[in-house]
Amino acid sequence: MNYRLIALFSFIILSWGLAWPINKIGLTYMSPIWYTAFRLIVGTVTMMLLVISIKKFTVPKWRDWPLISTLGLLQISVYILLTNYGLAYLPAGRSSLLAYTTPLWIMPAAFFFFDEKASSTRWLGFILGLAGLIILLSPWELDWTNKDILFGSAMLLLASLSWAISILCARYMHWSKSPLEMMPWQLLIGTLPIVIFACIQEPIIHIEWTMPLTLSLVYTGLLVTGLSYWCGNIITKELPPMVSSLGFLTVPVFSLLLSALFLHEHINLATTAAMVLILLGLAFVATEKKSA
Repeated sequence: MNYRLIALFSFIILSWGLAWPINKIGLTYMSPIWYTAFRLIVGTVTMMLLVISIKKFTVPKWRDWPLISTLGLLQISVYILLTNYGLAYLPAGRSSLLAYTTPLWIMPAAFFFFDEKASSTRWLGFILGLAGLIILLSPWELDWTNKDILFGSAMLLLASLSWAISILCARYMHWSKSPLEMMPWQLLIGTLPIVIFACIQEPIIHIEWTMPLTLSLVYTGLLVTGLSYWCGNIITKELPPMVSSLGFLTVPVFSLLLSALFLHEHINLATTAAMVLILLGLAFVATEKKSA
């Protein structure tokens, strides 16, 4: 993996890792659907102004719209909406873990449907990362009779499936323009149905505008939805789905540490061991890529 992709991954880990506790704060002042709508509006305006300011603005051709629509709907509107609903019912740390179970969907799909080759080293890395993820999730500790837990978990697992499909599409569908040129249009396609759905679902909104809410929307809209999604598109376009999806598992590890620090969520010995397994799995994948 080259230094450019490492830098993009590092930016995503920092910005997305911080996003989960910051999202949790924002959702205390606004419903999930309207928080998603405002966040997407901020992200769309940010990226549109960015491409205009650097003279990269282009109008997509007809052949661009299948990719733009697929990523816009699955990776942006569906994923963000479902994660915000799940986050409203579960702690930030556990929410991030469930939403990043994409390797569970990616690895089998890439192997069986797209003939993605994987060495024994990469499979070992995947197994280690998956083992760490299962330990972090600790499904045996959840109260499955609690309807809030069931609903929140279902929303986040569906979100991870949506994101997994978008990663495969970004890798295997045709790109006629750069991710930067297509990003504002993806955001626009992802934003419109969310805004329409919000107006229908909650036509009368009650928002307590505070400094924490404003800063939360600026951060998640500008950095997380705008710039980080652009970086994520570059990574998923250039790296095999197995590698990119496993690499994204570092985000919930970082998020879990931040949630423990700022939201006082507990980290025990099992959690520590699980994080080590995930990082070790990533090390195996990185070693395989370097020697390839």
